[in-house]
Amino acid sequence: MEINNLVWIVLLLLILVLLVRVTSLQRQLNELKRDVERLENGSTAIASPRSDFNYTLSPKEESPSHTSPPGHTDLDQELIALVQKGNKIVAIKRLREARGLSLKEAKDYVDSLHR
Repeated sequence: MEINNLVWIVLLLLILVLLVRVTSLQRQLNELKRDVERLENGSTAIASPRSDFNYTLSPKEESPSHTSPPGHTDLDQELIALVQKGNKIVAIKRLREARGLSLKEAKDYVDSLHR
């Protein structure tokens, strides 16, 4: 009877881990959809051969303002707000979690938003 309970617990934990992973993948998919929409609307981004993204912003996106520019996603606005509050490291961490970027790529992206 204890082995059955252990099997159920392991199964439930596995389901929980899978649900968390699916949620994370869904969030990444939504971010990618926004990026594709932004690309279709005229912004530029270059995909590197490693399948990670190196983002370059169009000139109108490089100067963040307090109003929401058409090319900025919700995540971009959140990152800009964090940087303006002096939480650049938190912004980089948030971007890495959301998009799975390397530390350098996330830092470069946050720096480009900050300019």
